[in-house]
Amino acid sequence: MRKKKVALLLVLVLIFSVAAAGCIGGGKGETSPSQTTSAGEQTGGTGGGGGSGGTSSSPGTGYTTTESPSETQTTPEEYASWANPWDAYNPVKIDGESYLITYLKYKLRIRTVEGGPIYEYEVEKSRGPAKVHVYGMKINMETGEQEKVDLGEFDVYEYSGKITPLNSESMNGTFEYKLWVTERTEDTDTFFLFPTLDFLTIYASLYGGSENTVGVWIKYGDMEFEFYNPGAVGDMSVTPYQEGDLNTLSQIADVQDIYMSWWGFYNFGFWGLLEDENIYQATQGSWGAMGYQYNYEITPDGTVTLGGHDFKVSTVKWTYTFGEVTGQGEATLSANLPVPIEAKGVFIAQGTNVFTHVKLEDIGFEKV
Repeated sequence: MRKKKVALLLVLVLIFSVAAAGCIGGGKGETSPSQTTSAGEQTGGTGGGGGSGGTSSSPGTGYTTTESPSETQTTPEEYASWANPWDAYNPVKIDGESYLITYLKYKLRIRTVEGGPIYEYEVEKSRGPAKVHVYGMKINMETGEQEKVDLGEFDVYEYSGKITPLNSESMNGTFEYKLWVTERTEDTDTFFLFPTLDFLTIYASLYGGSENTVGVWIKYGDMEFEFYNPGAVGDMSVTPYQEGDLNTLSQIADVQDIYMSWWGFYNFGFWGLLEDENIYQATQGSWGAMGYQYNYEITPDGTVTLGGHDFKVSTVKWTYTFGEVTGQGEATLSANLPVPIEAKGVFIAQGTNVFTHVKLEDIGFEKV
């Protein structure tokens, strides 16, 4: 317990350092920690609903909540702690069976300027086996011109996603991507569960020299980008093929704000502490050291039906301060799932005031 709290403190030190350096927030307005607004006041209404899609073998129907009994008992068979948050690589256990999460549908609401508008997006992500035509580039020996070559169709593992603006700053259409690899790995799974697109994985695949990367496809409006790596499928006779400008991605303002919002969401300074707590027992606690103060409350909150399965859940609320960094939020969690069913929070540092609200509207599973 002590080691994890110290680790959490070190994470907050890193967050403060990055925020103070202006790496998040982008100079979109100054605020002081005393101006913290409660997450509940910022939230407003949320979209419900279900929907299905992606590669889900167990399509969901949205989620519903039942009332919690006055006392919630935790049996030895139940998972009691949120021990592996954001772990997309390992299967989850549901009713004694192992499942891989293959589809996610989020409603994402963000505000990146204090007192500014809240923008809303729908985010869908899926993964699974697929087939794709791979292309290469060769030089015509007679004319000296470069030619695109279709190397044929290959079995790959595909990550796909899209962001559809519901109420946006500047996006006027759906942003889509596909990433093809030879096999699923912990590296390629790293960002799959997050409520944003896998931008870092895409960049790492393109510029990190990964032999596992077969190709990338991106589309937004009239902009389309594609890249194929023949070497990943064993063809060294041609060079990689690329068409379009990847830099267009950085010119979409909403994408930058969405990624910044996720960064603040991921660094709420909270998730790791739950590894030491039984989230199905009502608990209140606090801890402080070196100018850091952390308070939390866990309340059992009934059962949620999501993706065709029932999940026992609890509501968790927290606040923290570290120097001039402050944060607070709340989340609905199930120990069986490595993603929050719903979470909202405010992250405030020097020049940064980010509000994020994520609601998991659907999820798909594949039995393994």
